[in-house]
Amino acid sequence: MKKMKPSKMKRVKLIEPKKAIIEEVDYPKPGPRDVIMKVAYCGICGSDLHASIGKHPFVPLPATPGHEFSGWIQEVGSDVTEFKIGDRITAEPNLVCGKCYNCRTGRYNICEKLRVMGCQGDGAMAEYFLLSADKTVPIPNNLSLKNAALVEPMAVGVHAVHRAGDLYMKNVVIVGAGMIGLAVLASVVRAGAKRIWVTDLDDKRLALAKEIGATRIINAREDVVKKIREEAGYEGIDVAFEAVGIEATLRTCMDVIRKGGKVVVIGVFGDESRIKSAILQDWEMELIGTLMYVRRDIEEAISILADGKFPSDKIIGKIFPLERVNEAFEWAREHKETIKTILEIHKE
Repeated sequence: MKKMKPSKMKRVKLIEPKKAIIEEVDYPKPGPRDVIMKVAYCGICGSDLHASIGKHPFVPLPATPGHEFSGWIQEVGSDVTEFKIGDRITAEPNLVCGKCYNCRTGRYNICEKLRVMGCQGDGAMAEYFLLSADKTVPIPNNLSLKNAALVEPMAVGVHAVHRAGDLYMKNVVIVGAGMIGLAVLASVVRAGAKRIWVTDLDDKRLALAKEIGATRIINAREDVVKKIREEAGYEGIDVAFEAVGIEATLRTCMDVIRKGGKVVVIGVFGDESRIKSAILQDWEMELIGTLMYVRRDIEEAISILADGKFPSDKIIGKIFPLERVNEAFEWAREHKETIKTILEIHKE
């Protein structure tokens, strides 16, 4: 007996700061090269939190959030041969034109007309989600769908490390031990860095950083710049990753590196920040922005999560059903000790 497709589905919509609703919309119709995903889990990202209070510079409200997700294929389009119903999947959530200079030279993650699922496009905080097969990525059997909800933020960290260049035997500082900072850390460890300092205000997050591979952890209430400069000694700090998104942490990164060092900026800044332009010039400092990922970053992120060394179960601290989305957003905003809050939409 053929399974009946639903005619309607539930989806989250942020309608104003600190207010989300569950709206009922039509079940999607796949084109020839589309798949429909039955959503299992969807994470609440730092970008979602910025958007939820009306502070994201590139996500105007109203918005339909959700770009950290996993699930199963519910339906495939007529021309899709590489996937079948029931396959476990995630996706690249970047929506690109394919025609601009960056797209045509392999940097489609910064497409001139870039849109992102859950930001400028529809998101996966929904019962079902329409995806292009070309953006769909398989999940291996040794990675749970719950932990696969971390693929997207892990890929952000992977891409940031690629932006920094060769880190083998380099000294690295990571400012911020939230999900993105810890994702950077996992990738920096893989890249063969010599010494890795991680700083944050939360001792529990710092303990996780130590477990993942930080060689030194420092609470940000201490004099971070002085301590790290003393400990790094003659070699100094080659690269500092800013993973918070406030002026103070950007300044910390700029102050802590040696002359000729690099600062990689990952945090989303809700407000404009001043920088020390004099030392940017005088130290021949490299200030590098990083946004999101390309396919190889997604695949590397899956590899990091699937090998079992990354403490995903300690990262995912709270799980809410879709219907409690406002409570979930409030929890994520107010409980900084919870690194990742996710929605469980269909049980694995």
